[in-house]
Amino acid sequence: MPEQSGVPRAVRLAGLLAVVEGAGVLLAAAALGVATALEPPESYGRALFGAFILLAAGLLLLRIGLGIARVERWARAPVVVAQILLVPVGYTLAVTAQLPLYGVPILALVAAEVCLLLTPEARLAFLDR
Repeated sequence: MPEQSGVPRAVRLAGLLAVVEGAGVLLAAAALGVATALEPPESYGRALFGAFILLAAGLLLLRIGLGIARVERWARAPVVVAQILLVPVGYTLAVTAQLPLYGVPILALVAAEVCLLLTPEARLAFLDR
């Protein structure tokens, strides 16, 4: 059922989850930057490039999350692509690197995001725009 603002609850929650993912990626960028400053990396260029990529991805996810929350049609495909790209990241962290405390929350966010975007109310909201 649509809220008074016209944005269904599932869409608002999906936007919030994308913003949470973006904030998490920004925290990872900050952690990489701090680690680079505190301990000399093997290659400063690669470390700074990694931090820059994480910074750009985090900012992009934040913007996509706002677009989803505002039911902007352009944001739907990028958020789905982001979820597809996050699946191997979460799996690698949870299984290969044996860091389930990092990987499982990523996989849970991905599953929740996709499920929210596939609800009938969310699909209708994006069709109407």
